[in-house]
Amino acid sequence: MNQRHRLAYQAIKEVSQNKHGAITLLLGIVGVSRQSYNKFFNRKQTSREAQDELLKERITYWYELNTKSIGAGTILTNLKRNPQVTCKVTIKQVKRLMRELYIRCQVRIKKCDHEKQSEIYLQVK
Repeated sequence: MNQRHRLAYQAIKEVSQNKHGAITLLLGIVGVSRQSYNKFFNRKQTSREAQDELLKERITYWYELNTKSIGAGTILTNLKRNPQVTCKVTIKQVKRLMRELYIRCQVRIKKCDHEKQSEIYLQVK
């Protein structure tokens, strides 16, 4: 399901509280059928979504534990060792979930001393 539709469904539900006929009008504007709107609110969580929620929780745990300086590879090894995670986890999965959580490894860029390198070249010539 499209992220835009999810946001539209939630907005329609909030706007149309106790207003008769508002849902039909708003669904027409968004261009979504009433059947898909009702199906969205009555759906059950799939096993994949439940697995993703567990992985998101564990990823944020490891990320916060390591002071936000841990990357996807290290998180993957920690997840594989974790007894709570029983499913198979891949690096692509971890990267996708980190992107959804807006998590990035915060690494300081190495500073190199350019003056020493130029002095070496001067001495050789």
